[in-house]
Amino acid sequence: MTAAQVAAAAPSELQAPPVSGNLVVAGVGGQGVILASNLISQVLLDAGYDVKKSEVHGMSQRGGTVVSHVRFGPEVHSVMLEPGSADWIVAFEWEEGLRALSYLKPDGVALVSTEQRIPPAAMLDHRERALAYPGLGDVPPGVVAVDTFAVAGDAAVGAPVVAQTVLLGALSTLLPFPSEAWQSAIGTWVPPKALTANLTAFERGRASGARVAAGESGVVAGVSPNGSAAHESRSSRAEAGGIATAPEGAVERLVPAVHIERSWCKGCDICVAVCPEKCLVLDKFDVAVFAHPQRCTGCGLCAWLCPDLAIDVGLVRDGGAGGRSS
Repeated sequence: MTAAQVAAAAPSELQAPPVSGNLVVAGVGGQGVILASNLISQVLLDAGYDVKKSEVHGMSQRGGTVVSHVRFGPEVHSVMLEPGSADWIVAFEWEEGLRALSYLKPDGVALVSTEQRIPPAAMLDHRERALAYPGLGDVPPGVVAVDTFAVAGDAAVGAPVVAQTVLLGALSTLLPFPSEAWQSAIGTWVPPKALTANLTAFERGRASGARVAAGESGVVAGVSPNGSAAHESRSSRAEAGGIATAPEGAVERLVPAVHIERSWCKGCDICVAVCPEKCLVLDKFDVAVFAHPQRCTGCGLCAWLCPDLAIDVGLVRDGGAGGRSS
């Protein structure tokens, strides 16, 4: 089934079950890629298939690439997919989805979130956030781009990872298993406290899968092909280090700022060593100093790894106390 056929697809319950199939689930650490592939595998196992699953997630806890291959059929021997052999791709992050397209069959469908988790290395200018990163642009053939946060709506408030379940709902319209089978798998794998939100996101994603129209932009939920509404729909511009509105209505820029409590600093040099932008140095007293505020992206590594809890990272108005470290 091609992306153009998704809208015209019959309800999955009425489709003939496939003899076999291959899926790729891709994203970055923290997005629930492994959980999603486990959930998909559960649906397939419950349907009576032999299922093999493999994962690559060496840097998943640091926002690195996570990929899972899922293969099913009467009998499956190999756990890895070859390029050009995936019937479906489910990608929770835009660039990771594009990276995974080499696995897609010519008539396959890739459901790709428009969410962008941009690493510091992809920024041409880290402070101004000019990007060397693939924008939405023209959606490639076979790709259905989904603004998962817009589709999930209030279900993802307070738990952004819930938005990824939207793609599982869309995927369910392409596979001949009843909605109840997916709901049961969600109940098996999702913690009880997040179950209601995930079921809501699943149903909204399932409904959105039937609304993808042939010949249009290929983006579900009205995201402009050259815009970034997915990012802005889930966080304020201030959280992105963007702009803020002053009480009198003037627009002011917010920038990252590092505060160091000098009396707590032991001069261990960890923050200096781990800062990817080299913003911090030790002064003549072996105390950390926020010496290069113009380089800071607000990643927070220094605060997370400080053994003495001497560092806080926040946002200040541009021209404020961003360079103070006392």
